[in-house]
Amino acid sequence: MKKICLVSIMLLFVTTSLHAKPYKVAMFYPREAPFWTIFIDFMHEAANDLGIEFQIHVAEDNQYLTQRQLTRVVMGPNRVDAVVFNNFRQIAPNLIRIAEEAKVISFLVNSALSEDDAIVMGAPREKYKYWIGEMLPDEEGAGITIANHLVDAAISKNKMHNDGKVHVVGINGPVAAGSAVMRRNTLNKAIANRPDATLIQVVHSEQWSKLDAKMKFINLKSRYPDVFVFWAGSARLADGIIEGAYQLNLTPGKDFVTGGVGIKETMLKRVQSGEVRVASGGHFIEGAWAMVILYDYFHGVDFAQSGGTQRRSPMVIVTKDNVDLYLDNLSKEKLSKESIKKVDFTQYSMKLNPKLKEYKFD
Repeated sequence: MKKICLVSIMLLFVTTSLHAKPYKVAMFYPREAPFWTIFIDFMHEAANDLGIEFQIHVAEDNQYLTQRQLTRVVMGPNRVDAVVFNNFRQIAPNLIRIAEEAKVISFLVNSALSEDDAIVMGAPREKYKYWIGEMLPDEEGAGITIANHLVDAAISKNKMHNDGKVHVVGINGPVAAGSAVMRRNTLNKAIANRPDATLIQVVHSEQWSKLDAKMKFINLKSRYPDVFVFWAGSARLADGIIEGAYQLNLTPGKDFVTGGVGIKETMLKRVQSGEVRVASGGHFIEGAWAMVILYDYFHGVDFAQSGGTQRRSPMVIVTKDNVDLYLDNLSKEKLSKESIKKVDFTQYSMKLNPKLKEYKFD
C-alpha cells in the first residue's frame, strides 16, 4: 500500500510539473527597425530556451498605444507575470505605475528615465516594489569615448578653429526619446570636459531617419562649412550623414569625421573603409539578459544580490584597428535567427548553473 501511495504521489508530481503554466513575459518596443528586430530575436530565443511564454507589442511610434497595450496585458485572468519596456518618449514612469497597481513585475531596458523622473521614481524597489530592476547600456562610457575619438581625430588633422578649439555639430534622434536624451547629455558632458572642443549645435530627427539626417547634414554643412566633427546619434543617422556628404562631393574621413552608436554590418563596413571613425554598440542583446535574470527571479534567485537592481550592459568600441573582429562575429549571418538559435541561453542562468557566482554578460 505504501508503494502504491508513493507511486501515486510521484505521478501526481510529474503530471503537475508537465502541466505547470509557464511564466509569461511581455515586451513593448517603439517601432519596427533593424535594431529592434535583432533585440527581439535574441530575447525570443532566450525565452524559448528558458521555457518562458513570450509576447511582443509594438507601439508604431505611439506612446499612448504602448500604455493601452500594457494596461491590457496586466489586467484580467490571463495577465502576464512581467512586462519589459524602454523609456520611449518618456513613457516608462506611467508604465511602472500601471504595472505596480496591477501587482505585475516591471523591468526597464535600453533607455533610462530622465534625470527629473529618476528623482521622482527613485531606484527600482525603492518606491515601487514591483519595478524590480533595469538593464541599460553603458551609454555614458561609450558616448564619451566616441566624442573623444572624434575630437582627437580633428586635432590630429589640425582642424581647430581660430579660437583654438575643435567645433562639433551633432545629429541626434527624437527630442523625447530616452536613448537620444541620454546620448545628447553624454555628448554635452564629454565636450564640456574638453577645453579644446566646443559643441556648436545638435539637431534632431524625429524618426531616427536616414533621409532626414542626410538633409540635415547638407544644411549644417552649408551653415558651418569649416566644422570637421559631425557626431551621429545612431547608425542610421550616420548613414544619412555619409549619403549627404557624397551628394556634396565630400569624402568622409578626409573632409570631415563622424561616428556614433550602432554596430550593424553596414556601420562596421563604413568603419573598415574609413568613412566612419568610431562606432559602439552591442546593447541589442539586453533583452536576452533581462530574460535570464527574470527567469532566475521567478525561481528564487534574485539578481539584486549579485550586481544590484540597476545593471549596465557593456558597449563595445569599434575602430579601424579592431573592426575585422566584429565584422566576422556580427555579420547578418551570425545575427540571423538560425544562428541565434545555436546559443544556449540556459548557460547564463545562475538558477540553472549554481556554480556561477555572478552573471557573465560581457
